[in-house]
Amino acid sequence: MPPLARRSFLAIAGAASTQMAMPACAAANPGAWVPPREFLDRLPSLMRLGCLPGLSIAVVSKGRIVWTRHFGVTNANTKEAVRDDTLFEAASISKPVFAYGVLQLADRKLLELDRPLTGYYKPAYMPDDPLIGEITARHVLTHSSGLPNWGDEEKPDSFKPAFKPGTAFSYSGEGFFWLQLVAEHITGQGLDSFMRTQLFEPAGMTHSFFAGDTEIARNLSVGHTGGKVARDTGFRSVLKMIEPIAQKWNKPLRGWTQDDWVRAGGEIVPKTPPKRVRFENAAASLLTTAADYARFLTLIMGRPSRASWEISDATRRAMISPGRAVQDGEPFWWGLGWALERNARTSLFSHEGNNEGRFMSYAAGDAATGDGIVILTNGDSGSGISQR
Repeated sequence: MPPLARRSFLAIAGAASTQMAMPACAAANPGAWVPPREFLDRLPSLMRLGCLPGLSIAVVSKGRIVWTRHFGVTNANTKEAVRDDTLFEAASISKPVFAYGVLQLADRKLLELDRPLTGYYKPAYMPDDPLIGEITARHVLTHSSGLPNWGDEEKPDSFKPAFKPGTAFSYSGEGFFWLQLVAEHITGQGLDSFMRTQLFEPAGMTHSFFAGDTEIARNLSVGHTGGKVARDTGFRSVLKMIEPIAQKWNKPLRGWTQDDWVRAGGEIVPKTPPKRVRFENAAASLLTTAADYARFLTLIMGRPSRASWEISDATRRAMISPGRAVQDGEPFWWGLGWALERNARTSLFSHEGNNEGRFMSYAAGDAATGDGIVILTNGDSGSGISQR
């Protein structure tokens, strides 16, 4: 474990949903991140002690997926085992995936990273504030927009930036949601359709979705708190309300735009229709498997050639280059979608996720060596187990 990674990234960033900690590595093969056999033999007992029902891991070495493994169950009540096709809520590690799609638009000259987002689209719930007009895609991707993590659309002032965009770090899901609406405005596609055509289909990520339906939900793990099935079932709770409307409209959920979500919300609560619906959300709604996310990690690694649909190598390098220091004097930065840590021995990109304690996730890689790891869990103790 690199010495810098022993420190809590939370203490540096002050961002409740983001933390960096290196997983244990096989001492006999430091170039690969496969956990040693002794640790894997011990992992089920650690999961029982931590009340973590299920976990899935995938390892990338030299730019290729070399190892996957699953532990535990998808549901503490039914005891169904975690499988290769078991989906987890990826939580905030959704952000780098969406960032990749945004950078594809930038490479195609459909979006300028340094042009104010208001020049593309300004949501009606955003206030008239001079600093709002300065926020760019680069500010959003580096978490330097000044926007809150989440604002309240009924309180416009809650969206006012806390500082001049680009001058400081403040973790914000709100910026990613706005950028999602910008991408929708540019392409005419909803989030899932956009990411499916830009990334999931060409990359072979056949088990990745930003919005789902009943069929997809069959493979989705249940979230847990304290080892018990969470009261709020997240995706499934919303699906029960929304899918009948999709069937009535004869419009599959995976093709919905934000306008569709808002219109459906108006049918559910006509007296107080929503100004926006954050369910299909670039910041946190990705459903995926460890192997699929590992395929995404391979796209961030350095290699001699790249497919025409991928971001350019220059853009890939910019994605994992320091864009904004988390705190002056500390070796942590944010690139274009990834958290970054550098020391004398290595340069890591990573992200952690936490969806209301029901699901916790972690992904990290070293682009120079092509090594990386993805850990998806279905419980509130997932981060502690992942750090081990």
